[in-house]
Amino acid sequence: MEYRTNEQVIARARQIAPLADDDLPPLIILANGVRQYCDLMETLIPELGGEIDVTKMSRNMDGDA
Repeated sequence: MEYRTNEQVIARARQIAPLADDDLPPLIILANGVRQYCDLMETLIPELGGEIDVTKMSRNMDGDA
């Protein structure tokens, strides 16, 4: 489920942990920021066209197997 509305974010957050009403505004701001970032990244990164074969990936930043 995508959490697109404040009500959806609040409902899910309250399933995870007890929250006071004072906790909700910063949580909503955080969730909206994360969602906007993810939406932006989704538009910037092209689809990979299937599954990634991780066996052909390097194990470190230098490209060593």
